[in-house]
Amino acid sequence: MATYFFEFDNRQMGYQKTGTGPAVILLHGFGEDHSIFNSTVAALEKNYTVYTPDLPGTGMSSINSNEYPANFSIEYLADSVAALTHHEKIKNCTLLGHSMGGYTTMAFAKKYPSYLKAFGLLHSTALPDTPLKIENRLRGISFIEKMGGASFLETTVPNLFGSHTKETNPSVVTDFIKALPHLSNEALIAYYHAMMARQNLTDVLASTNVPVLFVLGDQDIAVALEDTLPQTKMPNTAYLYVLENCGHMGMLEYPTIFNNAVLDFLDKVNA
Repeated sequence: MATYFFEFDNRQMGYQKTGTGPAVILLHGFGEDHSIFNSTVAALEKNYTVYTPDLPGTGMSSINSNEYPANFSIEYLADSVAALTHHEKIKNCTLLGHSMGGYTTMAFAKKYPSYLKAFGLLHSTALPDTPLKIENRLRGISFIEKMGGASFLETTVPNLFGSHTKETNPSVVTDFIKALPHLSNEALIAYYHAMMARQNLTDVLASTNVPVLFVLGDQDIAVALEDTLPQTKMPNTAYLYVLENCGHMGMLEYPTIFNNAVLDFLDKVNA
């Protein structure tokens, strides 16, 4: 797997690329970086060219604390993915996003539909934040400002995993916490504001002509199954995989099942 860089909005962005075949771009979520998909990349790279960028503000694509653009938003993140496709001369691809990466995927599908052969939501949703979710995010911002981003992530990350995983395989949670990327307070707060301001994009699901993947966990409290299932009926062609005894982190909780679901979807799309 090789690392590359390109320029977006006068800033450097980094990504990794490996494999051969049709293009697949995997977008990480909040508090994560490209490495969240390491096992997924290994499962896909024999048949697909896999791109895993760090979104602006994260890892190889860090932004200095005093340089966050005024237009930083989910749409801004989607524009950065479009810049990657231009840099790599990708004419069409399958775009799959986890959590916040899924929000970015939806914004990309709205603004750049011609680039997509298919797209997918991995423990994510096309719905905007609810008032309760916004209230919780505002409390999170206060926590970050007082205690720092590292303490915030260490406190909140266990809630992303299903109860079954925490009971039967707790090392998955502790290992993930140990491997958390360094993210500045400014980055985490900027992401939270972007997520709170995002639009309802269920109309994109209803109008798209390309296949859509949904991977959901039945113990996911961040993206509740009952809220997301109705969305799976909106696209003309949708593929649904519900991971049992799984929370918000299917790629870590049940990597083999998660990766097989992604691979099965890609194989169907590219058949």
